[in-house]
Amino acid sequence: MRSKYQNKKAQVAIFMVIGLMIIVGGAIFFYATRETRQISEPKTQIIREQIPTEFDPVRSYVDECVYSTSVEGLRIIGKQGGYISLTNKTLSKESFSINQNPTESDAVSFTRDSELKIPYWWYLKSSNNCNGNCEFASKRPDLRQTENSIEKQLERYVDAELADCINNFEPFRSQGYIVTEKGKIKSDVAIASNDVAVLVEYPIEVQSQNSKTSISQFGATIPVNLEKVYELATKITNLEMKHNYLEKHVLNLIVSFSGISKEKLPPMSDLQFKFGSSVSWQKSEIKNRITGLLSTYIQLFQVDGTYNYDRNLFESDLKQSLYDSTILPVANSSFENIGAYFTYLDFWPVYFDMNCKGERCVPSSANSLLSFFWIQDYDFDYDISYPVLVEVKDPFALNGEGYTFNFFLEGNIRNNRQIEGNFTQLEMLALSERTQLCDIRTSGRVTVNVLDSATKLPVKDAQVLYTLAGESCFIGSTNEDGLVVEQFPVGVGGVVNLIKENYIGKAVEFDPRIEADDSFDAEIHQILAKNIVVKKKNVVKNPQGWQFADSAADLTDKEQAVVSLTRYGDENELEFSSFASYEGLQPSQSQIEIAPGRYFADMTLVQNERIVIPEEERCVSKGVVLDLFTGKECYTVPKIDFGEGATPGEEKFPEGGLKLNFTVTSEDLQKDTLVVYAVAIALSDVPEAERKVEDIDQLSKLEEYSTNYSVNLQPAFE
Repeated sequence: MRSKYQNKKAQVAIFMVIGLMIIVGGAIFFYATRETRQISEPKTQIIREQIPTEFDPVRSYVDECVYSTSVEGLRIIGKQGGYISLTNKTLSKESFSINQNPTESDAVSFTRDSELKIPYWWYLKSSNNCNGNCEFASKRPDLRQTENSIEKQLERYVDAELADCINNFEPFRSQGYIVTEKGKIKSDVAIASNDVAVLVEYPIEVQSQNSKTSISQFGATIPVNLEKVYELATKITNLEMKHNYLEKHVLNLIVSFSGISKEKLPPMSDLQFKFGSSVSWQKSEIKNRITGLLSTYIQLFQVDGTYNYDRNLFESDLKQSLYDSTILPVANSSFENIGAYFTYLDFWPVYFDMNCKGERCVPSSANSLLSFFWIQDYDFDYDISYPVLVEVKDPFALNGEGYTFNFFLEGNIRNNRQIEGNFTQLEMLALSERTQLCDIRTSGRVTVNVLDSATKLPVKDAQVLYTLAGESCFIGSTNEDGLVVEQFPVGVGGVVNLIKENYIGKAVEFDPRIEADDSFDAEIHQILAKNIVVKKKNVVKNPQGWQFADSAADLTDKEQAVVSLTRYGDENELEFSSFASYEGLQPSQSQIEIAPGRYFADMTLVQNERIVIPEEERCVSKGVVLDLFTGKECYTVPKIDFGEGATPGEEKFPEGGLKLNFTVTSEDLQKDTLVVYAVAIALSDVPEAERKVEDIDQLSKLEEYSTNYSVNLQPAFE
């Protein structure tokens, strides 16, 4: 009995060890595929309050709540076309008329019973039967500053929901901390050019056994390029308002799929000379065919230059013409990291009518001068209104979790023509709306001089904003000499914010003087796209154990790497991070965005190969009596298969990666290519029969290898 018990106990112990190793290995893989998120300062707050180190966990706890609550709010805003709520007037001030008929509504219910309602950014406001006096409208919210802008809605959401996350500081109260609120939560959101900064004023007093401190300011930076997403959504909307591409596409479809045949749509205009009965259609069947075409062909729309753009070529001229009519230009802007997707689902009711006599659609006939001919005149007018869901997606936002922004557009055709609306282009930034504080500018003339940090040349078209008392005022854009000369509002503790596409934003404290001229100089770092190459340095197994080999090798065609770079900005700079994917022996080059500065490189190296550690029988001695073995216990170490359950060819083994700090200089960026080195645990080079369960432990030493061999692993520019 004692022998069996000990045998089971040994097996349980080894299974626990193996389970722990598998969990650690899986955690390494899944954690490494996400970018490292670090809370950094919002652009409206530069200097952290100094508090005793023992209270840092309290501040970090609230910072994390600010982050998670803000992300939750941004996701809701993305799902609902820029609105926290379409019904709660406390959170969103806009009024909506919503019903189950999407073409007679200000927003579309995703399904009949769904609580998700998505507003139109361009639609026929009038009823569907409007005659000649049809009104169009947009429910697109402003991005910044106005009372119902996305910034202000997110502020109200954080104000309302943050306390639930903080949960009365229960984790700290149970540890003996005494936390006393000294004021209400008041947030300030700033949508920057690459992310969203959230600053929260929340005065509290925290007391432990030995000391007491006050904390009032918390914050987080959310890695969502909402400005870029909003800009692409606005361009897509403006193109529909100006060029009616939804209507033109459907008219092309009707022409292409119509003809004098029951299997086709009724033609808009056609004549047939024949004896006998004519071809006829049922209006309900025509409507079903139209919705089927919408479901199939609306999804073909693409935006040139976006992440998911891919022009296909067809042998058929008709197919090519239809396909090319779905490609939307976006001027000269680049949205290579953002995708745009268009959808019509057949359970969204359309408005449909035709000039038919009741349900049956037949041609008009007239007796010709020649009595033995009949003229069949097929002349049909289509009236159609239909909703189209547009999804703008940033797959790299939120450290690789991705972000989606939804809104609807409406296509409207009457009598085979698009309904003309008054086109007034929607402005992107909505910065012209200024509060009374922004209007009162009593400083002298302030000269803002913005230079490129590397070239020392002027930076043109940098946006200059001034944040004071919780309000952000648009001052102006720099000219060709990198200058803005304007008056500023005067107060206590203002911040100048500098924003320029493809530059790292900057926010610096500045106090202009009443009726006294002043100047403000700043250098900002340009973000450049550089080629990136990933090589590996193996950790190999030999008779002495696992050892690092300092020789670089190219990735094989079965290896791929995901590289994340997070920049450590100074206290005046906004957070910046970038992302790249690299495959071994890939035909085209990968690129990554980078600027001068200090970085944390977080890389994951994956091998698309099935790695198996075979089953093994092991025995241990039970004890020794008078120098003689009294027996031994044996147990089985089960097989570990890292590709189990995977589709052949899609196995993924977390082979290694990198966790390393390094510095990039302006001189480095004069070169074209960044070479980064991954630590690769070469388990695939070990014959399967010689692999041991203990080898898995090497996967948990990625950070240790990165630290011990940091000199050998430093990235290089070529």
